[in-house]
Amino acid sequence: MSNARYVIGIDLGTTNTAVAFVDTQAASGRVEVCELPQLVAPGEVAPRTQLPSFVYLPRGQDLSAAQVALPWGQDEHAPVVVGELARAQGARHPQGLVSSAKSWLCHAGVNRHAAILPWGVGLEGGETPEGGGRKLSPVDASAEVLRHVRQAWGHVRGSQPGSDLANQDVVVTVPASFDEAARELTLEAAQKAGLPHLVLLEEPQAAFYAWVNARTGKAQLAPGESVLVFDVGGGTSDFTLITVGEDGDSFARKAVGEHLLLGGDNIDLTLAKHVEAGLATKLDSVQWHALVHACRMAKEKLLADDSLTKLTLTVPGRGTKLIGGALHAELSRGRLDEVLFEGFFPLVRKEEGRKRTRSGLQEFGLPFASDPAITRHLGAFLLRHAQGRIDAVLFNGGAMAPPSLRARVLEQVAAWQPDAPAPRELASPQPALAVAEGAAVYGLVRRGLGVRIGGGTPRSFYVGVGRVEGRERAVCIAPRGLTEGQRLELDRAFVLLTNKPVSFKLYSSTTRRGEPGAVVDVGDGRADTVDDGSDLFELPPLVTVVKAPGRAEVTVHLEVTTTEVGTLDLGCREAAPADPQAPLRWRLSFDMRAGGARLEGPDEPATLEPRVREAQALIRSVFRDKPSEVSGLNKALEHTLEAPRDAWSMSAARALFDAAFEVVETRTKSPQHEARWLHLAGYCLRPGCGAPADEWRAKQMWGIVFHQDLHHPKDEVCRLAWWITWRRVAGGLNKGQQHQLYLRLAQLFLGSRQGKKRWYEMKPSPQEAAEMLRCLGNLERCTPEQKATLGDELTNRMVGSRKVRSDPGTFWALGRLGARVPLYGPADAVVPPARVQAWIEALLEVDWPDPQKAAFPMAQLGRRTDDRSRDLEPAVRDKLASRLATIEGAERSARLVTDVVELEAREAYIALGETLPVGLRLSGDDGAVSSAS
Repeated sequence: MSNARYVIGIDLGTTNTAVAFVDTQAASGRVEVCELPQLVAPGEVAPRTQLPSFVYLPRGQDLSAAQVALPWGQDEHAPVVVGELARAQGARHPQGLVSSAKSWLCHAGVNRHAAILPWGVGLEGGETPEGGGRKLSPVDASAEVLRHVRQAWGHVRGSQPGSDLANQDVVVTVPASFDEAARELTLEAAQKAGLPHLVLLEEPQAAFYAWVNARTGKAQLAPGESVLVFDVGGGTSDFTLITVGEDGDSFARKAVGEHLLLGGDNIDLTLAKHVEAGLATKLDSVQWHALVHACRMAKEKLLADDSLTKLTLTVPGRGTKLIGGALHAELSRGRLDEVLFEGFFPLVRKEEGRKRTRSGLQEFGLPFASDPAITRHLGAFLLRHAQGRIDAVLFNGGAMAPPSLRARVLEQVAAWQPDAPAPRELASPQPALAVAEGAAVYGLVRRGLGVRIGGGTPRSFYVGVGRVEGRERAVCIAPRGLTEGQRLELDRAFVLLTNKPVSFKLYSSTTRRGEPGAVVDVGDGRADTVDDGSDLFELPPLVTVVKAPGRAEVTVHLEVTTTEVGTLDLGCREAAPADPQAPLRWRLSFDMRAGGARLEGPDEPATLEPRVREAQALIRSVFRDKPSEVSGLNKALEHTLEAPRDAWSMSAARALFDAAFEVVETRTKSPQHEARWLHLAGYCLRPGCGAPADEWRAKQMWGIVFHQDLHHPKDEVCRLAWWITWRRVAGGLNKGQQHQLYLRLAQLFLGSRQGKKRWYEMKPSPQEAAEMLRCLGNLERCTPEQKATLGDELTNRMVGSRKVRSDPGTFWALGRLGARVPLYGPADAVVPPARVQAWIEALLEVDWPDPQKAAFPMAQLGRRTDDRSRDLEPAVRDKLASRLATIEGAERSARLVTDVVELEAREAYIALGETLPVGLRLSGDDGAVSSAS
């Protein structure tokens, strides 16, 4: 909006948000900071230069409507508090506090549109959170912060004509390491907040723009020098290299680092662990959140005042004696220095950066970097990108405010280049506001006022093309360095099926420049990349539905354009259109759902495999025209594919499902047709997730098959196939669909107030009852209370009947219902630990007729995650582990209870009750198993 009066920069930070602006109608034309009105105490509103990026959801009677009222008003039925009061109230009632929403935006392991925050609330103690357990999605939480900014701006500037924030030139900053999916989600959050038009800018660049704008002369940087922007905020660490042009007044970004979820939050968590170790008791989830907040406040006070040697921390008690039961501890300066200088900023050899791994562990559900040493990550970055010396360092981010930490980083970089002068620090006049100010400066640069940092896009992008000569390959569609508005079209042709979802694997690299059309290996083992041998990072897949009436397939070229917003616009364009002036084009969008499963290793596209096409034809032919061959179809398919069905890849299995669904109407022909069709469709779609189009496939299954119900319900083989099929595809069903299945099945096990009979009174065959129970056990998206109610019933029956305990299937179902780590579902839907503890303690009091088969399901109930909202009491875990240790062959099950470990392939098979397509690995919506706190 080049005619807008204001140019506005918004630093949407993990910990704090700030706003700077330029009034183009003012004579000075200088950058100013906008003070944002916010609640600073109940019922008290005051302006502040920063808005803490905390969202508090009032619960029960802790805050009245009058105490959260804002001058511009808000929703009385669902009020939220953003800012200082949110942070303070969250310290007292952490179960209502949403923090680090920005970090969740880049967590690909969860559904970022699902209401999952505050994380873990409602699980501990089996209690429903006060106030109904209201939650927000990461996108909605970020939108609440931006909405407050928009409304606060309107309150301050609303009297001036044309001042609505939605109609200004707005620049919002994001970490340089944010991938394209996280950037798209940031834009979505802004749109929800009422900011439909904005531009994204990377935070390190914003900090550099602010420094350039504030410098008093040009002598501080010489032509050819390299500047390291070292940005460590509350949630992320970003490294960016910028080079100075030959004229001394032009700049180009040379490189950016990979995504590191590592910042001030990690320091606070580590301090809290040390403090907790000195307490006489292990804290629950709510107390732990309170302790982390107390450590954050104490850290900031100690770093701001050198005269302080220690501070006392207070953690509220639980239950009715909150004051009397409070816990007290100390945080000393010595402990703080140890954590900072030995844990996060140690002096290391530069080569140690090669030892790091790509994968990280989890804390509070977030996949933080597994190595906390920021200096080691910096060494890895410089090994890959810095061929020469570092001449200057510009620090940014709240975590780098202490002079001692800046001095440590300068000392470390100097040690890595002993033959060159030590790098000098570029002083930032207002570090806490530099990113917002720099974003406003960039807004002016876009109008032609100032010097733009060159260098283009920081990443190259690749699209997977499948296996070539046994190796997974990808083709470059966009090199690093694309400039705004630049458009490229890939000559390579792709043949896409119409009227159904198609997908592309997308990769990015910060190390490769890339050449459009160049085909590269995925995982090439280069020595300068991370330890797993690949510098291509997989992003959420690109999906679209190609609608071309009258055509079964269409040939397309991929095209990419860098938008002025700061994102990539990817699409596919008809390669040979009937009208060259009007080719069809389909936009590709990111599939950002947490899939619940992921591929590990290559998976050949079905379109490249002639045997798969032959197998598809066989399915159509047998079901439509050859009823006598239905019973032998499985063996015929194995023969055609030259592989037993357990060895079918995911792409082959999904291609066979698609062929089966084309003949779904044939299941009405006979009970044999229906049973065989259900078995084939369910097997080929198992576990219902993992491929980009699985949501669409599951939707088709539900909309047609489930709603039409069984066509031959009196045939027991068909009834068995029905429940087996829905167990197999449950991972692709949403919460509402699983709820419908639960209601249909649970009445057989639990009865109802209407006097309906329980399943054992209705006398289904033992095999049918077993399959019904197995189906129930696999419904991981049902509510915790639904699973807990069924688990209570099963536990009571097992305790009361040795015959029931003799059935391994009952143990299996209970283990799935109460599992601490879901196979594909959301971690916030697990049964509260208190309920599961009661099951375990009751079952520890009785014998297990088949202990070898009971061991693993019991281990699933007590499995350790180090997520306080899910873990059982240590004493209960110890008792369970001791019992498991006495069972021959159950050593591994005992370890699942005592240590944080991932399931092996054999264990995943036992837990699921089924093999997975080759290369597919289950992972709950929370990503990998968490490992700390």
